[in-house]
Amino acid sequence: MGDLFGSYRSVGAEKRNRSFESVSAYEEHYMKLLKKYLNEINEIEEMMRNLRKERQDFYMKQLPAIKKAMVEDDVLSADCKAQWLTELQNNMERSFQISESLIQHYITKNLEEFKQALKDEVNKV
Repeated sequence: MGDLFGSYRSVGAEKRNRSFESVSAYEEHYMKLLKKYLNEINEIEEMMRNLRKERQDFYMKQLPAIKKAMVEDDVLSADCKAQWLTELQNNMERSFQISESLIQHYITKNLEEFKQALKDEVNKV
């Protein structure tokens, strides 16, 4: 049957792990980049938290309060109320999705910048 794993026993120089110094330098540059982008990371986290809170508040507090007020009000027909509430909910969900898309675009832009900076630093090592 032969030696099936013989080619895996010796690793060529080009495939060997880098030296401790280069790995350490890479990690050091990575940590510096994290510190450099800390404000952006925190800002993104805050934007996502705010969006989740706004969405939760709308569905848990605002929409039920609006529904309750509309039920108590006899000005509109039941069909008109249902249609208006559906439109409100659809418009708000579309607004949340647009906000999420803008945040995602911001994240992608910053992530690409971060990756490029990391790549530049790795090339120096």
